[in-house]
Amino acid sequence: MPGPTKVPSLKDCACFNARTAARAITELYDDALARSGLRINQFAILAAIHGQHGCSMQALAGELGLDPSTMTRVLRPLEESGLVAVGPGENRRAKQLTLTDRGRRKLHDGQGLWANAQDDLRERLGTEIFDRLLDDLASLHEALRKQ
Repeated sequence: MPGPTKVPSLKDCACFNARTAARAITELYDDALARSGLRINQFAILAAIHGQHGCSMQALAGELGLDPSTMTRVLRPLEESGLVAVGPGENRRAKQLTLTDRGRRKLHDGQGLWANAQDDLRERLGTEIFDRLLDDLASLHEALRKQ
């Protein structure tokens, strides 16, 4: 039996640190959006659909980096609450997503709260670190997506 090995420190683990930071950031945004009744993932979905003036479920899943089964699961509550309409797409298998009037109002209600969360995070980190964080996360996503 081999001797004991040194257990790596979690402070050196990129995955652990990214997940811990992501949970803290998510909590900040969820808390800020609470008055709108949205969570940050729901707000992001509404914003993405709105930004594309409607889109296919497949296109939205690709933009958000979600697999189709996850996309279906996260869309269901938005559809059931009347925020997103799911209709037929270009072919029988495709589904087209649009915001309902209620979904557009909910997105509008959340925009100021989301902006407050952005400002809060920018203030906590400082503008230089905040801007660098956005750039670094975009670079990280691009580098890992190429694989």
